[in-house]
Amino acid sequence: MLFWYPALTLMMDAMQVIDMRLKLIAAGKGTSEEMFLMVNEKVNAMAEARNILIQGGHSGHVIDNYRKIVAANVVRLSA
Repeated sequence: MLFWYPALTLMMDAMQVIDMRLKLIAAGKGTSEEMFLMVNEKVNAMAEARNILIQGGHSGHVIDNYRKIVAANVVRLSA
């Protein structure tokens, strides 16, 4: 598989999560807990990416990890 395809799907999924969160905020349903979780997830994902690279992983592993995190957000925000 080409490198750009997983990166493209990650980008599209991330845009979906951003859209879902902005709709929650605009509707007045965005809680402070959700905002805290959003920031906390980003910090944790960055730390995981750093660990993958330090352990000799490549960018594809980082993208795969981010895709799992973003997919979990789509499921959680859809509920």
